[in-house]
Amino acid sequence: AKRIVAMSLQLAKQLGYKKCYLETTECLKEAIGLYEKLGFEHLHAPLGQTGHDACEVVMLKTL
Repeated sequence: AKRIVAMSLQLAKQLGYKKCYLETTECLKEAIGLYEKLGFEHLHAPLGQTGHDACEVVMLKTL
């Protein structure tokens, strides 16, 4: 999983993206730990209205 996420982040950066935003749920503790290790930071609120109301964890990483 770590390799797939790292490769995706690398490609996003190559394509010119500056940040990566994600939403997940608190029960996915291992995934949240992985995102934290990869440099994602927790946000206090979602960025906009994504429609993912069940996702109480929102994170952002600068690429």
